[in-house]
Amino acid sequence: MTKFSLQDAKAIIHTVCKAAENNEFPTRESFMDMLRTNPHIAAQGYNAYAKIFFWNQAATHLYGYREDEAINKDLTELILPPEMRPLALDMISNGAKTGKMPAACSCDLLNSDGDFITVYSGHVVFQWDHSTTPEFYCIDLAIQSENEE
Repeated sequence: MTKFSLQDAKAIIHTVCKAAENNEFPTRESFMDMLRTNPHIAAQGYNAYAKIFFWNQAATHLYGYREDEAINKDLTELILPPEMRPLALDMISNGAKTGKMPAACSCDLLNSDGDFITVYSGHVVFQWDHSTTPEFYCIDLAIQSENEE
């Protein structure tokens, strides 16, 4: 798993989130193309109920769950510590209503072994093809701890 400096992770995630806000991914395919050209970005697609429908290879490397283990699971229960889950569900609910997601930030999430992993995490929401159903994506990069730099 590749780990990034906090500064580099911020720059990458902010660039992707800003591009999403500016409608630079007009189709699902254009967003998936961006992920393919950035293989270290862990991406988890989920719906307004936090059910995962997309899980890329980078997410498998970062969190330790295979795609088949993650699909149809609740994102908040899979990788979020219990104290973060209510806030995340509120964020998703608000995002479904407004189309806006909170600013990217660093946080400690859980891998499949129950260990914490520090990531820089951003969230984007899309409504492609004039759909009334939003698709949410969490995009994460592992960040180095201060003693790893």
